[in-house]
Amino acid sequence: MTPLSDQVTPGFSPHRRPVADAVPPERVAGLARRFAEAMATVCTSRLGRPVSAVVSGIEDTTPADPLSREPMPWVVGAVGYARGLAGTHHVVLGRASALALGHALAGGGGEALELRPAHLDAIREALDQVFGIAAASVGSAIGRSVGFGPAAVRAIEAPAGLPPELAAPLERSWLVRVALGGADEFRAELALTLGGELAGEIATAEPVAAAGSRGGIDLILDVTLPVAVELGRARMQIQDILKLAPGAIVELDKAAGDSVDILINDRPIAKGEVVVIDEHFGVRLTSIVTATERIRTLR
Repeated sequence: MTPLSDQVTPGFSPHRRPVADAVPPERVAGLARRFAEAMATVCTSRLGRPVSAVVSGIEDTTPADPLSREPMPWVVGAVGYARGLAGTHHVVLGRASALALGHALAGGGGEALELRPAHLDAIREALDQVFGIAAASVGSAIGRSVGFGPAAVRAIEAPAGLPPELAAPLERSWLVRVALGGADEFRAELALTLGGELAGEIATAEPVAAAGSRGGIDLILDVTLPVAVELGRARMQIQDILKLAPGAIVELDKAAGDSVDILINDRPIAKGEVVVIDEHFGVRLTSIVTATERIRTLR
């Protein structure tokens, strides 16, 4: 696959339709940079090593035009708005980039030669985190709170399988290209669509006050983070895992009655005890880390 960054001159390509002149390019560039920053933050956290994300190009075009130059198969992530706006963002990776990113996020060693469901799951989980962080930036750009639904990620082998928004020749969109890189020769490139409704919103939105005037932390108070409760852990040999069957018992590293761990962004922030509320499980917190330490889970 030809690297995306080799095909795009950094900056903006000529406007192809008069409607694009109504959209301030600097606002699109600002959102693109914030998305790249969120991608770098998530990848750095999940890979445990520094990862950079650079906006390598922004085009005012139809996705069907520049993306048609990318050989298939693709991996496409679709992330729709849950509140504040309508529509869907699409993240497109060529096979080589999807393989590199998915394999790294899934914690695989060596070199991956084939895309597997675990790779797609890892990319989906990363996109959920990226858009959870980016929601605050989008909200500040249009002056109201927005939220995203869960990401859906799938491999697409042929044009017939594309979402309509990526295949329609007249669907106006900004296309943002982002290059990921790390010191260990990790490289991946992706394209992000910023659709017509969002473009129209940022064109007419009044500038929002700077973060400092809102107390800084207010900008991210509506960001959604995954919360998990961990009952315990176990280490098993592969031969024992293959012997598992319904009814088998896996012994955990905690004794009955021990506190369970509450994790946010895969980091422990509290301990608690399991309770039942109206036939649903819940957790009563028995101890929790300080507010300062909880803020660190956002990184």
